[in-house]
Amino acid sequence: MADKTNRRQFLKMAGAAGLGAGAASLMGTKALAAKKSIPKTPVKVAAISFLSGPAAGPFGIPGDNSYKMMADIYNKQGGILGRKIDLVSLDEAGGAKTQVELARKLILEDKVDVILGYISSGDCKAVMPLSDELGGLMLAYDCGTHVLMEGKKSPYKTPKYDLGFRTSAHLGQDNIALALAIKKYMPNVKKIAGINQDYAWGRDSWHIFELAIKKLLPKVEIVKTLWPKIFTTDFTAHISALQGSGAEIIHSSMWGGDAVTFLKQAKASGLFKQAKMALSRGEPYPQELGAEFPEGQFICCAGAHYFLYPSWDKWPLNKWFVAEFKKRYNKYPTYPSYHAFQAITAYKTAVEKASSLVGGWPTIEQTAKAMGNLSFETPSGYCVINKDHNAREDCLVGISKMTKDYPFPILDPDRLEVFPSFQVNAPAGLSTEEWIAGWKS
Repeated sequence: MADKTNRRQFLKMAGAAGLGAGAASLMGTKALAAKKSIPKTPVKVAAISFLSGPAAGPFGIPGDNSYKMMADIYNKQGGILGRKIDLVSLDEAGGAKTQVELARKLILEDKVDVILGYISSGDCKAVMPLSDELGGLMLAYDCGTHVLMEGKKSPYKTPKYDLGFRTSAHLGQDNIALALAIKKYMPNVKKIAGINQDYAWGRDSWHIFELAIKKLLPKVEIVKTLWPKIFTTDFTAHISALQGSGAEIIHSSMWGGDAVTFLKQAKASGLFKQAKMALSRGEPYPQELGAEFPEGQFICCAGAHYFLYPSWDKWPLNKWFVAEFKKRYNKYPTYPSYHAFQAITAYKTAVEKASSLVGGWPTIEQTAKAMGNLSFETPSGYCVINKDHNAREDCLVGISKMTKDYPFPILDPDRLEVFPSFQVNAPAGLSTEEWIAGWKS
């Protein structure tokens, strides 16, 4: 891939503050005059992702690589208000209890300025309450359960956590966008099945997809729902059940090694000759499986996170990001890489915005205030963090297709569907379930 976009051009595109809404224009003389009150010590940033285990390859390592890349680039641009970013990468392995203990140590003993982390929804649900309890700023960068920031009944308190944020949109958008794409391309589908991991992420993903697809296609029949345990290695019985169900579409939110294993075994069993997959976060797997990944499957990108979208001629920041990531790691960035960009850039943008308003280095509370209702530019377009501290983004769904240009299937350029944020994300203060229930058929 030839790309002449250099770091100077990136700085010009992204702006001194990562193009936060108003942040670049607010830097001005006030922030410059306050430099004497800005510490000279580095900014302590803890970046937590799966660096070992089956989720490391397709998720944790691509996310961590993006953190490292952007910390290096931002440091070469002067860091954050002149302070270098001291990024420490940490492993998310060990389960929720381990992550709670680690978060306590990072906030109380290590005195980190911010925690950027978590892929597991279970880990996010366990750790996020510590933000307010311990007074530490937390940015959940990838975990997707919609209940993390939502109340049980609407309207609910926003924000749920004063110092806790999510810098990528939750699973509501993934599964709603999939349902909308299915309605467009297979409006006469009669039978749908689901295979999802048996824990919060899988259960929540299927729940929202089922609500959405039944609202959009009321006559559809759910013929089978399967709940394999996480880290299952043999899906033979599940695949046989799906083949016998008569399903035309099979929804799945499986991720990591589970998704890779299932897809390989399902293809070998001939499942894709009779049904199409609808993968709510399937964007990494064509690269992971290469030419072995089946054509004709519905793939959601967990937002509009895709190395060929937005198109490079229309959105140079994506062109730069893809080229820089490919140069460093010899792979195209996948959606966890884009999510990591959003987290570290949201933090940088919020700090610089807060500093322009208050002078000097802002407190954690001041940074949190600046991060609420924040808009900033990313390689995927604009990301908005709303008053409920949830990010909102457009969402891309495509259909896998093999071409001569890449050694793995890409998303068919003629069947790309980008659903705007307002169409796939519930408004702040209204639960995703109640929002779907209020749709007009």
